[in-house]
Amino acid sequence: MSKVTVILVGGFLGAGKTTLLWEAAKRLAARGLRAGLITNDQAPDLVDSGLLAHQGLAVQEVAGSCFCCNFPGLIKAAENLRGEGRADVLLAEPVGSCTDLSATVLQPLKAYYGENLRVAPYSVLVDPARVRVLAEPRGGDEFAANVQYIFRKQLEEADTIVLNKADLLSGAEAAQLKAVLRDQFPGRRVLAVSALTGEGLDEWLDGALGGAPAGERIVAVDYQVYAEGEAALGWLNASVTLHAAEAVDWRAFCEELMADMQRRLEAAQAAIAHLKLLLTAPSGYLAANLTSSAGRPEVRGSVRPENEALLTINARVQSDPTMLQHVVTESLVSVCGNRISPRIKRLACFAPAPPRPTHRFEQVAGPQSGGRD
Repeated sequence: MSKVTVILVGGFLGAGKTTLLWEAAKRLAARGLRAGLITNDQAPDLVDSGLLAHQGLAVQEVAGSCFCCNFPGLIKAAENLRGEGRADVLLAEPVGSCTDLSATVLQPLKAYYGENLRVAPYSVLVDPARVRVLAEPRGGDEFAANVQYIFRKQLEEADTIVLNKADLLSGAEAAQLKAVLRDQFPGRRVLAVSALTGEGLDEWLDGALGGAPAGERIVAVDYQVYAEGEAALGWLNASVTLHAAEAVDWRAFCEELMADMQRRLEAAQAAIAHLKLLLTAPSGYLAANLTSSAGRPEVRGSVRPENEALLTINARVQSDPTMLQHVVTESLVSVCGNRISPRIKRLACFAPAPPRPTHRFEQVAGPQSGGRD
């Protein structure tokens, strides 16, 4: 088998990584290349995996820990996609609260698996709102300093910084934010794209597939601060069956549920990093997404009014997990009311455990170098 290219796309929660990978997979197919996707989360029942699978894409999920702490799980997922001949390019999306991926993922991939895998330059996706905080650090970030630490370290270790949501920016705004990124993170390639419209994605893919070096820098990371930043985030994944005596307008239901959870979290002063829903029914699916406390929820997809559906909820919020679980379950009960009967199949709510990487390289490795682990 020929080498498979691995494109790792990191970035903070809510940056738009899944939308980017979805659009990238379509563009790779137009080039005659088969894309396999590897998603990652601290727990099963991941909205991203279900959403990508609904597009007919080959998806493997590494659940239960991040790529760095379950490196064998990442390799198994890659081998499954490569071994089945289902992929020429692997698009991998790490957990949005993870950093130090150059040392713990890129270098081991290059050192130990260079015969079969070609590692593309590491791309880190960033939301314009977070770049504005970088430009005006005294403006007040809603997230704690240790959470901000993770975001900054993600950008420090990038080979390529990808400013997303360019469709929401004027040309002057995009140029200004790119200048901020170049000034604070010199030596990185900086691009502006829109994962939603596809603007700039071909240029980004050309760079990822062009053979440039990957993982060119390893940054110093204080693992105590890193662990505290992850622990500051409440993590909730839930799978819920919904049944009603009469057909339900599921789009209106998703919109109401998102708005209700947003109101309750705002009242609790719990900053939203990411809030996602995936509702599936025989006639289709709906995906709802919210990436900040002050944002507007977006709902995509189509489902006819029906009696039954399966709902997956993912919430990443700066809060105590117990409070987060209370908010989500109370919202669900309130919005369902007397007309819909919810039954929780699985629910995991926790703060991530301190990261313990399988490997951590102290030096940049070349293919099959052995490195220093």
